[in-house]
Amino acid sequence: MPSHETTALMGDLQAPEPDLTSEEVITRAIAMRTMLRQNRLKAAEEGSYSAEIHEAFDKAGFYRLVQPRKYGGYEFGLETQYRVMVEISRGDPGIGWCLTLGTAHTIPLVAHFPEHVVREAFGANGLFISSHSASPRGTAKPADGGYIVSGRWTYSSGVAHSTHAMVTAIAPSEKGEPVPIVALLPRQDYAIQDDWNSGVTMALGASGSQTVVVDDTFVPYERAVPFDWQSTNFPDGTIGLRSTGNPLYLGHIAPLYAGTLACIQVGAARAALDEFEQTILTKKRIFPPQIERYKHPDSQLVYGEARSTIDAAEAVVYSAAKAYEALGARWMSGDIPALEEWLALGTMLYTAIRLSHEATELLFRSVGSSVTRKGVPLQDYFLATQMQKTQAEENKPFFYTSLAKARFGLEA
Repeated sequence: MPSHETTALMGDLQAPEPDLTSEEVITRAIAMRTMLRQNRLKAAEEGSYSAEIHEAFDKAGFYRLVQPRKYGGYEFGLETQYRVMVEISRGDPGIGWCLTLGTAHTIPLVAHFPEHVVREAFGANGLFISSHSASPRGTAKPADGGYIVSGRWTYSSGVAHSTHAMVTAIAPSEKGEPVPIVALLPRQDYAIQDDWNSGVTMALGASGSQTVVVDDTFVPYERAVPFDWQSTNFPDGTIGLRSTGNPLYLGHIAPLYAGTLACIQVGAARAALDEFEQTILTKKRIFPPQIERYKHPDSQLVYGEARSTIDAAEAVVYSAAKAYEALGARWMSGDIPALEEWLALGTMLYTAIRLSHEATELLFRSVGSSVTRKGVPLQDYFLATQMQKTQAEENKPFFYTSLAKARFGLEA
Protein backbone atom coordinates (compact mmCIF):
# COMPACT_ATOMS: atom_id res chain seq x y z
CA MET A 1 0.00 0.00 0.00
CA PRO A 2 1.47 3.42 -0.86
CA SER A 3 2.62 5.80 1.85
CA HIS A 4 0.19 8.67 2.24
CA GLU A 5 2.85 10.83 3.90
CA THR A 6 4.29 11.38 0.40
CA THR A 7 1.23 11.08 -1.81
CA ALA A 8 1.63 13.03 -5.03
CA LEU A 9 -0.49 16.13 -5.59
CA MET A 10 -4.01 15.33 -6.78
CA GLY A 11 -6.95 17.51 -7.71
CA ASP A 12 -7.10 21.25 -8.16
CA LEU A 13 -5.72 22.53 -4.82
CA GLN A 14 -2.13 22.55 -3.68
CA ALA A 15 -0.85 22.51 -0.12
CA PRO A 16 0.93 25.75 0.84
CA GLU A 17 4.18 23.81 1.44
CA PRO A 18 4.08 20.70 -0.75
CA ASP A 19 7.35 19.35 0.72
CA LEU A 20 6.45 19.81 4.38
CA THR A 21 7.32 16.74 6.46
CA SER A 22 5.72 15.32 9.57
CA GLU A 23 8.99 15.85 11.47
CA GLU A 24 9.01 19.55 10.64
CA VAL A 25 5.38 20.16 11.57
CA ILE A 26 5.91 18.45 14.96
CA THR A 27 8.99 20.60 15.53
CA ARG A 28 6.88 23.69 14.84
CA ALA A 29 4.35 22.63 17.45
CA ILE A 30 7.08 22.14 20.07
CA ALA A 31 8.54 25.56 19.26
CA MET A 32 5.21 27.24 20.07
CA ARG A 33 5.07 25.93 23.65
CA THR A 34 6.42 29.06 25.35
CA MET A 35 4.22 31.38 23.31
CA LEU A 36 1.10 29.35 24.10
CA ARG A 37 1.86 29.37 27.82
CA GLN A 38 2.33 33.13 27.72
CA ASN A 39 -1.13 33.47 26.15
CA ARG A 40 -2.81 30.99 28.52
CA LEU A 41 -4.68 33.46 30.72
CA LYS A 42 -5.61 35.83 27.88
CA ALA A 43 -7.04 33.02 25.79
CA ALA A 44 -9.03 31.68 28.74
CA GLU A 45 -10.48 35.13 29.43
CA GLU A 46 -11.45 35.67 25.79
CA GLY A 47 -12.87 32.17 25.24
CA SER A 48 -10.48 31.13 22.47
CA TYR A 49 -7.02 31.76 21.14
CA SER A 50 -6.35 35.06 19.37
CA ALA A 51 -6.42 35.89 15.68
CA GLU A 52 -2.63 36.08 15.79
CA ILE A 53 -2.32 32.52 17.12
CA HIS A 54 -4.92 31.36 14.59
CA GLU A 55 -2.77 32.83 11.83
CA ALA A 56 0.34 31.14 13.27
CA PHE A 57 -1.47 27.78 13.36
CA ASP A 58 -2.61 28.24 9.78
CA LYS A 59 0.87 29.19 8.60
CA ALA A 60 2.38 26.20 10.43
CA GLY A 61 0.01 23.84 8.60
CA PHE A 62 -1.84 22.58 11.68
CA TYR A 63 -5.31 22.86 10.09
CA ARG A 64 -4.27 20.68 7.13
CA LEU A 65 -2.52 17.75 8.81
CA VAL A 66 -5.07 15.07 7.89
CA GLN A 67 -6.62 16.93 4.99
CA PRO A 68 -6.33 15.07 1.66
CA ARG A 69 -3.68 16.27 -0.77
CA LYS A 70 -6.32 16.65 -3.45
CA TYR A 71 -8.01 19.32 -1.33
CA GLY A 72 -4.87 21.27 -0.45
CA GLY A 73 -3.80 19.37 2.67
CA TYR A 74 -0.77 17.35 3.73
CA GLU A 75 -2.52 14.00 4.29
CA PHE A 76 -0.17 12.99 7.09
CA GLY A 77 -0.91 9.90 9.12
CA LEU A 78 -2.97 9.92 12.29
CA GLU A 79 0.12 9.66 14.49
CA THR A 80 1.44 12.95 13.12
CA GLN A 81 -1.88 14.62 13.93
CA TYR A 82 -1.80 13.23 17.45
CA ARG A 83 1.81 14.21 18.11
CA VAL A 84 1.16 17.79 17.03
CA MET A 85 -1.95 18.07 19.18
CA VAL A 86 -0.19 16.62 22.23
CA GLU A 87 2.52 19.27 21.87
CA ILE A 88 0.05 22.14 21.41
CA SER A 89 -1.93 20.93 24.44
CA ARG A 90 1.30 20.73 26.41
CA GLY A 91 1.65 24.44 25.69
CA ASP A 92 -1.90 25.06 26.90
CA PRO A 93 -4.69 22.47 27.17
CA GLY A 94 -7.46 25.00 26.49
CA ILE A 95 -5.85 26.24 23.30
CA GLY A 96 -5.05 22.64 22.41
CA TRP A 97 -8.69 21.64 22.90
CA CYS A 98 -9.87 24.40 20.55
CA LEU A 99 -7.35 23.52 17.82
CA THR A 100 -7.70 19.75 18.18
CA LEU A 101 -11.48 19.66 17.97
CA GLY A 102 -11.54 22.31 15.25
CA THR A 103 -9.35 20.08 13.06
CA ALA A 104 -10.65 16.67 14.15
CA HIS A 105 -13.68 16.71 11.88
CA THR A 106 -11.78 16.83 8.61
CA ILE A 107 -11.66 13.01 8.52
CA PRO A 108 -15.42 12.42 8.98
CA LEU A 109 -16.14 15.21 6.50
CA VAL A 110 -14.08 13.49 3.81
CA ALA A 111 -15.27 10.02 4.86
CA HIS A 112 -19.02 10.52 4.92
CA PHE A 113 -20.11 13.49 2.81
CA PRO A 114 -20.46 13.46 -1.01
CA GLU A 115 -17.25 14.34 -2.80
CA HIS A 116 -18.58 17.54 -4.38
CA VAL A 117 -19.76 18.72 -0.95
CA VAL A 118 -16.30 18.07 0.46
CA ARG A 119 -14.66 19.97 -2.38
CA GLU A 120 -17.00 22.89 -1.79
CA ALA A 121 -16.28 22.82 1.96
CA PHE A 122 -12.53 23.21 1.39
CA GLY A 123 -13.24 26.12 -0.90
CA ALA A 124 -10.73 28.01 -2.98
CA ASN A 125 -7.97 28.09 -0.36
CA GLY A 126 -8.34 24.65 1.24
CA LEU A 127 -9.04 25.90 4.77
CA PHE A 128 -11.63 23.87 6.70
CA ILE A 129 -12.25 24.22 10.44
CA SER A 130 -15.39 22.75 11.98
CA SER A 131 -16.94 21.91 15.29
CA HIS A 132 -19.23 18.92 15.70
CA SER A 133 -21.76 18.84 18.49
CA ALA A 134 -22.53 15.14 18.37
CA SER A 135 -25.53 15.13 20.72
CA PRO A 136 -28.82 15.44 18.79
CA ARG A 137 -29.89 18.80 20.20
CA GLY A 138 -31.84 19.93 17.14
CA THR A 139 -34.56 18.95 14.71
CA ALA A 140 -34.56 18.41 10.96
CA LYS A 141 -37.96 18.78 9.31
CA PRO A 142 -38.34 17.48 5.75
CA ALA A 143 -38.56 20.13 3.06
CA ASP A 144 -38.33 20.11 -0.71
CA GLY A 145 -34.83 18.85 -1.45
CA GLY A 146 -33.63 18.77 2.13
CA TYR A 147 -34.41 19.70 5.73
CA ILE A 148 -35.28 22.74 7.78
CA VAL A 149 -32.85 22.54 10.70
CA SER A 150 -33.26 24.28 14.04
CA GLY A 151 -31.57 23.94 17.41
CA ARG A 152 -28.96 25.06 19.88
CA TRP A 153 -25.78 23.03 20.15
CA THR A 154 -23.77 23.76 23.28
CA TYR A 155 -20.14 22.69 23.74
CA SER A 156 -19.33 23.30 20.06
CA SER A 157 -15.59 23.23 20.70
CA GLY A 158 -13.40 24.81 18.06
CA VAL A 159 -16.19 26.88 16.56
CA ALA A 160 -14.54 30.21 17.37
CA HIS A 161 -12.39 30.16 14.22
CA SER A 162 -14.61 27.85 12.21
CA THR A 163 -15.43 27.90 8.53
CA HIS A 164 -18.25 25.39 9.14
CA ALA A 165 -20.21 23.66 11.87
CA MET A 166 -21.46 20.09 11.99
CA VAL A 167 -24.61 19.63 14.05
CA THR A 168 -26.53 16.46 14.89
CA ALA A 169 -30.29 16.63 14.57
CA ILE A 170 -33.19 14.20 14.66
CA ALA A 171 -35.01 13.61 11.38
CA PRO A 172 -37.96 11.35 10.46
CA SER A 173 -37.22 8.24 8.42
CA GLU A 174 -39.13 6.16 5.91
CA LYS A 175 -39.46 3.42 8.54
CA GLY A 176 -41.17 5.79 10.93
CA GLU A 177 -38.44 5.77 13.56
CA PRO A 178 -36.60 9.08 13.96
CA VAL A 179 -32.92 8.91 13.05
CA PRO A 180 -29.94 11.17 13.76
CA ILE A 181 -28.36 13.05 10.89
CA VAL A 182 -25.33 15.33 10.72
CA ALA A 183 -25.86 18.60 8.90
CA LEU A 184 -22.86 20.48 7.52
CA LEU A 185 -23.41 24.22 7.78
CA PRO A 186 -21.23 26.91 6.17
CA ARG A 187 -20.37 29.85 8.40
CA GLN A 188 -23.18 32.10 7.18
CA ASP A 189 -25.83 29.53 8.18
CA TYR A 190 -25.29 29.57 11.95
CA ALA A 191 -24.79 32.04 14.75
CA ILE A 192 -22.26 31.67 17.55
CA GLN A 193 -23.48 32.54 21.02
CA ASP A 194 -20.48 33.89 22.88
CA ASP A 195 -21.08 32.08 26.17
CA TRP A 196 -17.66 30.55 26.84
CA ASN A 197 -15.28 33.08 28.35
CA SER A 198 -14.48 35.19 31.40
CA GLY A 199 -14.37 32.26 33.79
CA VAL A 200 -17.87 30.85 33.27
CA THR A 201 -16.36 27.36 33.61
CA MET A 202 -13.75 26.08 36.01
CA ALA A 203 -11.26 25.39 33.19
CA LEU A 204 -10.70 25.08 29.42
CA GLY A 205 -11.82 28.66 28.91
CA ALA A 206 -9.72 28.87 25.75
CA SER A 207 -11.41 25.87 24.13
CA GLY A 208 -13.84 27.95 22.09
CA SER A 209 -16.74 25.77 23.17
CA GLN A 210 -19.46 28.29 22.38
CA THR A 211 -23.04 27.50 21.46
CA VAL A 212 -24.07 27.14 17.83
CA VAL A 213 -27.55 28.49 17.11
CA VAL A 214 -29.52 27.56 13.98
CA ASP A 215 -32.99 28.96 13.30
CA ASP A 216 -35.05 27.37 10.52
CA THR A 217 -32.14 27.00 8.11
CA PHE A 218 -32.52 25.00 4.92
CA VAL A 219 -29.94 22.23 4.51
CA PRO A 220 -30.00 20.26 1.24
CA TYR A 221 -29.98 16.48 1.45
CA GLU A 222 -26.41 16.35 0.14
CA ARG A 223 -25.20 18.24 3.22
CA ALA A 224 -27.22 16.13 5.67
CA VAL A 225 -25.94 12.58 6.03
CA PRO A 226 -26.88 9.71 8.38
CA PHE A 227 -25.00 9.73 11.68
CA ASP A 228 -23.87 6.13 11.35
CA TRP A 229 -20.19 6.91 11.73
CA GLN A 230 -19.63 4.08 14.23
CA SER A 231 -20.99 1.51 11.81
CA THR A 232 -19.02 -1.10 9.90
CA ASN A 233 -21.85 -1.50 7.39
CA PHE A 234 -19.81 -0.08 4.52
CA PRO A 235 -18.92 -3.15 2.40
CA ASP A 236 -17.30 -0.95 -0.27
CA GLY A 237 -15.73 1.41 2.23
CA THR A 238 -16.80 5.02 2.66
CA ILE A 239 -17.05 7.82 0.15
CA GLY A 240 -13.76 9.17 1.46
CA LEU A 241 -11.95 5.87 1.02
CA ARG A 242 -13.17 5.61 -2.55
CA SER A 243 -12.36 9.23 -3.44
CA THR A 244 -8.85 9.27 -1.97
CA GLY A 245 -7.73 5.64 -1.92
CA ASN A 246 -6.55 6.25 1.66
CA PRO A 247 -8.06 4.08 4.45
CA LEU A 248 -7.53 6.97 6.89
CA TYR A 249 -10.87 8.17 5.54
CA LEU A 250 -12.87 5.15 6.61
CA GLY A 251 -13.89 7.62 9.29
CA HIS A 252 -14.92 5.29 12.12
CA ILE A 253 -15.34 7.76 14.97
CA ALA A 254 -15.11 5.39 17.97
CA PRO A 255 -11.30 5.66 17.97
CA LEU A 256 -11.10 9.01 16.16
CA TYR A 257 -13.18 11.06 18.60
CA ALA A 258 -11.67 9.37 21.66
CA GLY A 259 -8.22 9.96 20.19
CA THR A 260 -8.70 13.71 19.89
CA LEU A 261 -9.61 13.94 23.58
CA ALA A 262 -6.74 11.67 24.59
CA CYS A 263 -4.21 13.93 22.85
CA ILE A 264 -5.38 16.91 24.87
CA GLN A 265 -5.31 15.05 28.17
CA VAL A 266 -1.82 13.64 27.57
CA GLY A 267 -0.66 17.14 26.68
CA ALA A 268 -2.22 18.55 29.84
CA ALA A 269 -0.52 15.86 31.93
CA ARG A 270 2.83 16.67 30.29
CA ALA A 271 2.31 20.36 31.10
CA ALA A 272 1.55 19.44 34.71
CA LEU A 273 4.72 17.38 34.91
CA ASP A 274 6.75 20.29 33.49
CA GLU A 275 5.34 22.58 36.17
CA PHE A 276 5.89 20.03 38.94
CA GLU A 277 9.50 19.58 37.88
CA GLN A 278 10.12 23.33 37.91
CA THR A 279 8.56 23.57 41.38
CA ILE A 280 10.62 20.83 43.01
CA LEU A 281 13.81 22.19 41.44
CA THR A 282 13.27 25.64 42.98
CA LYS A 283 11.27 25.04 46.17
CA LYS A 284 12.51 23.64 49.48
CA ARG A 285 10.69 21.31 51.84
CA ILE A 286 8.82 22.78 54.80
CA PHE A 287 9.84 19.97 57.16
CA PRO A 288 13.32 18.65 57.86
CA PRO A 289 15.43 18.01 56.03
CA GLN A 290 14.80 21.45 54.50
CA ILE A 291 16.42 20.74 51.17
CA GLU A 292 15.32 21.31 47.61
CA ARG A 293 12.41 18.99 47.01
CA TYR A 294 13.95 17.24 44.02
CA LYS A 295 16.65 15.89 46.35
CA HIS A 296 14.13 14.17 48.62
CA PRO A 297 12.73 10.65 47.99
CA ASP A 298 9.12 11.83 48.39
CA SER A 299 9.31 14.13 45.36
CA GLN A 300 11.43 11.66 43.45
CA LEU A 301 8.78 8.97 43.94
CA VAL A 302 5.98 11.26 42.76
CA TYR A 303 7.96 12.37 39.72
CA GLY A 304 8.86 8.83 38.74
CA GLU A 305 5.32 7.51 39.12
CA ALA A 306 3.73 10.43 37.30
CA ARG A 307 6.19 10.40 34.45
CA SER A 308 5.90 6.67 33.86
CA THR A 309 2.11 6.93 33.90
CA ILE A 310 2.15 9.77 31.35
CA ASP A 311 4.68 7.92 29.20
CA ALA A 312 2.33 4.93 29.18
CA ALA A 313 -0.68 7.08 28.27
CA GLU A 314 1.17 8.74 25.41
CA ALA A 315 2.41 5.39 24.12
CA VAL A 316 -1.19 4.14 24.07
CA VAL A 317 -2.27 7.14 21.98
CA TYR A 318 0.38 6.60 19.32
CA SER A 319 -0.13 2.85 19.38
CA ALA A 320 -3.84 3.38 18.75
CA ALA A 321 -3.01 5.66 15.81
CA LYS A 322 -0.90 2.92 14.25
CA ALA A 323 -3.60 0.33 15.00
CA TYR A 324 -6.27 2.47 13.30
CA GLU A 325 -4.15 2.61 10.17
CA ALA A 326 -3.47 -1.13 10.38
CA LEU A 327 -7.21 -1.80 10.45
CA GLY A 328 -7.54 0.43 7.40
CA ALA A 329 -4.83 -1.50 5.58
CA ARG A 330 -6.68 -4.73 6.33
CA TRP A 331 -9.88 -3.24 4.93
CA MET A 332 -8.02 -2.35 1.74
CA SER A 333 -6.82 -5.94 1.45
CA GLY A 334 -10.38 -7.26 1.72
CA ASP A 335 -10.19 -8.38 5.36
CA ILE A 336 -12.87 -6.10 6.82
CA PRO A 337 -12.29 -5.56 10.57
CA ALA A 338 -15.13 -6.30 12.97
CA LEU A 339 -16.91 -3.63 14.98
CA GLU A 340 -15.26 -5.08 18.09
CA GLU A 341 -11.84 -4.04 16.81
CA TRP A 342 -12.80 -0.41 16.26
CA LEU A 343 -14.47 -0.23 19.66
CA ALA A 344 -11.40 -1.77 21.29
CA LEU A 345 -9.33 1.16 20.03
CA GLY A 346 -11.82 3.60 21.49
CA THR A 347 -11.61 1.96 24.91
CA MET A 348 -7.80 1.91 24.68
CA LEU A 349 -7.86 5.66 24.22
CA TYR A 350 -10.21 6.18 27.15
CA THR A 351 -7.67 4.24 29.20
CA ALA A 352 -5.00 6.73 28.07
CA ILE A 353 -7.31 9.53 29.20
CA ARG A 354 -7.75 7.89 32.60
CA LEU A 355 -3.99 7.50 33.04
CA SER A 356 -3.48 11.17 32.19
CA HIS A 357 -6.05 12.17 34.80
CA GLU A 358 -4.44 9.96 37.45
CA ALA A 359 -0.97 11.39 36.83
CA THR A 360 -2.16 15.00 36.95
CA GLU A 361 -4.09 14.39 40.17
CA LEU A 362 -0.97 12.88 41.75
CA LEU A 363 1.14 15.89 40.77
CA PHE A 364 -1.45 18.39 41.97
CA ARG A 365 -1.79 16.93 45.43
CA SER A 366 1.97 16.48 45.88
CA VAL A 367 3.31 19.97 45.26
CA GLY A 368 2.09 21.98 48.27
CA SER A 369 -0.71 24.40 49.13
CA SER A 370 0.61 27.22 46.91
CA VAL A 371 -0.92 25.41 43.94
CA THR A 372 -4.41 26.38 45.14
CA ARG A 373 -3.89 30.03 44.21
CA LYS A 374 -5.94 31.07 41.21
CA GLY A 375 -3.99 31.31 37.99
CA VAL A 376 -1.18 28.96 39.05
CA PRO A 377 -0.39 26.88 35.93
CA LEU A 378 -0.48 23.48 37.64
CA GLN A 379 -3.91 24.24 39.04
CA ASP A 380 -5.17 25.08 35.55
CA TYR A 381 -3.77 21.84 34.14
CA PHE A 382 -5.36 19.86 36.97
CA LEU A 383 -8.73 21.57 36.47
CA ALA A 384 -8.55 20.97 32.71
CA THR A 385 -8.27 17.23 33.31
CA GLN A 386 -10.99 17.29 35.96
CA MET A 387 -13.36 19.11 33.64
CA GLN A 388 -12.82 16.58 30.88
CA LYS A 389 -13.10 13.77 33.41
CA THR A 390 -16.85 14.35 33.65
CA GLN A 391 -17.18 13.88 29.89
CA ALA A 392 -15.01 10.78 29.99
CA GLU A 393 -17.02 9.22 32.80
CA GLU A 394 -20.23 9.83 30.86
CA ASN A 395 -18.88 8.20 27.69
CA LYS A 396 -16.92 5.27 29.11
CA PRO A 397 -19.96 3.08 29.92
CA PHE A 398 -21.11 3.32 26.31
CA PHE A 399 -17.72 2.32 24.92
CA TYR A 400 -17.04 -0.44 27.42
CA THR A 401 -20.47 -2.07 27.24
CA SER A 402 -20.56 -1.73 23.45
CA LEU A 403 -17.21 -3.50 23.26
CA ALA A 404 -18.46 -6.33 25.45
CA LYS A 405 -21.68 -6.67 23.43
CA ALA A 406 -19.73 -6.78 20.18
CA ARG A 407 -17.42 -9.42 21.62
CA PHE A 408 -20.23 -11.68 22.81
CA GLY A 409 -22.48 -11.29 19.79
CA LEU A 410 -25.10 -9.17 21.50
CA GLU A 411 -26.83 -6.23 19.83
CA ALA A 412 -24.41 -3.28 20.04
